[in-house]
Amino acid sequence: MFKRRREAREQQELQRSGREMWGYFQSIPTPLEELDEEEARERAAASAAAPEPDTAEPVALVDDFLPPEFVAPSQREMAGLMMPWPGPLVVDGDIVTCSRCETYRDWIVLSVQGRVWLRCRAGHETHEAGLDTAWFNRNSGPMTEEHGSYDDGIRFLGH
Repeated sequence: MFKRRREAREQQELQRSGREMWGYFQSIPTPLEELDEEEARERAAASAAAPEPDTAEPVALVDDFLPPEFVAPSQREMAGLMMPWPGPLVVDGDIVTCSRCETYRDWIVLSVQGRVWLRCRAGHETHEAGLDTAWFNRNSGPMTEEHGSYDDGIRFLGH
């Protein structure tokens, strides 16, 4: 009985101190409010002291902050993107197989003009309607190589 009363008293004391602390924190102005008030005073003093200029100074144009060699080409500048997919590819719960040679792994996945194509090691290419460019973008890593032709990219990926 005494233990429950003591715990209830301690709980009430904690709640009271929490309310006091919360009230104290609410009464303190935030740093942004202090800055806003100080900035408003400075602007009022500056506008009263100096008249507004009649002509606006031209603003200098700033170049892109990355050097051109670090800027990746956009997908509009490229014919498409490709990536290797060494394991089985599962689309809508089914393992995708090549319709001609029945292979089910070691794909090259191509993203060309908003469509996804699959290429098996034997060179058979099929459009995969169950995949889209969003899937390709989620599953592909960063672009590390740029190739001059489709055949160069296929050779680079080992097909």
